[in-house]
Amino acid sequence: MFLRMIDKDSVWGLDDGLQSLVTTLLQLNMIGYSFVLPDMIGGNAYRAQPDLELVIRWTQATVFMPSMQFSFLPWDFEDDEQLKGTEIIRSMVELHTKYAPNIIAAMEEKLINRTPTNPPVWWIAPFDETALGISDEFLLGEDILVAPVMEQGATSRDVYLPEGSWLDGNDPAVKYEGPIWLDYNAPLDVLPYFIKE
Repeated sequence: MFLRMIDKDSVWGLDDGLQSLVTTLLQLNMIGYSFVLPDMIGGNAYRAQPDLELVIRWTQATVFMPSMQFSFLPWDFEDDEQLKGTEIIRSMVELHTKYAPNIIAAMEEKLINRTPTNPPVWWIAPFDETALGISDEFLLGEDILVAPVMEQGATSRDVYLPEGSWLDGNDPAVKYEGPIWLDYNAPLDVLPYFIKE
């Protein structure tokens, strides 16, 4: 059974906006609700209409969650933005589809071993003080770390990788040895994610 997150507003902040998506996901997973239906991509537009950047970053944030549900799509925006937005959002839905077997495996693991589908970073590094403070990254199972961009206008973000060898999901030829902080380049079409070796 899926548990749907409470409505999120079409804003960037922690006040029920995009930035609250990951914290809500982590809270629900830690109290035993791992089959999470994140709120609609782009939010509910009760307070404001989202812009295309917000919809794209929201789409990226949900790629490695159990499901994706849209309230806004690229054709809801100006003609000159539609093509770019359509291509980016399509690529993110394709990424979700590509990793669907991993999502299903993490959900099955929840049923068998009672482990969260999308745990916090500290789940795999419980004695790492830095990992204990990370609230804007999450895992899919124990092998994929996701660090969505949730700041308006940002084209990079700090990413913390705990101990271990991590392949860059956007360029598997690049490997990082954690623990390490990265200043990760993330233009609008890039979702930072990493695969543990």
